[in-house]
Amino acid sequence: MSHELRTPLNSIIGFTGIILQGITGEINEEQRKQLTMVKNSANHLLELINDIIDLSKIEAGKVELRIKEFNLSDLIRELEEHFRVSVSEKDLKLSLEVPGRLIVKSDERRTKQVLFNFVSNAVKFTDRGKIAIKALKRDGSVEVSVRDTGIGIKKDHMERLFQAFSRIRNEGEPYREGTGLGLYLSKKITDLLNGGIRAESEVGKGSVFTLSLPLHMKGSEG
Repeated sequence: MSHELRTPLNSIIGFTGIILQGITGEINEEQRKQLTMVKNSANHLLELINDIIDLSKIEAGKVELRIKEFNLSDLIRELEEHFRVSVSEKDLKLSLEVPGRLIVKSDERRTKQVLFNFVSNAVKFTDRGKIAIKALKRDGSVEVSVRDTGIGIKKDHMERLFQAFSRIRNEGEPYREGTGLGLYLSKKITDLLNGGIRAESEVGKGSVFTLSLPLHMKGSEG
């Protein structure tokens, strides 16, 4: 089912991208505008499908964790590289405060999935200022925080942050796309990794999301 859902969308995204690059011939500005909307919508739908499939696997107990040692600092630097363009486009500053080497034994792909969601949200909801990523060891665990100077979240909305399909929007703020599943999925993944998530926020001043993981998660490597 996963393959059947993803393959048609990947074809749409791929061929639309080829046309936008002008490989099949020149297109005018109106065609470019419409094709870009098609591509963005397909990417949004693919993101939703991926999240739903991941949640289905977790809730059915079908997720196989791959526990191994990896350098968390390298993972965070990869995230910085990935978001460099989107941060630059919004004229934001992205700073890192991470050790040169921070070895963790956990599931690398799932850890990256959670941190990717944190940074993606920070970029999405920050229109000016900066985003700061910080990692440090603390009592047999590691903490990674993503702090932004974005729009912030009202106190009475905080309890809804990690609920499925929950879309939080401050009054007067423009609509921002999203599935409403990212933080819910991140919480589920973090629970599987024997970790925790904290969120702090103040309207108009920004938010900070912190992931904590054991330095050495028990489990077979693979």
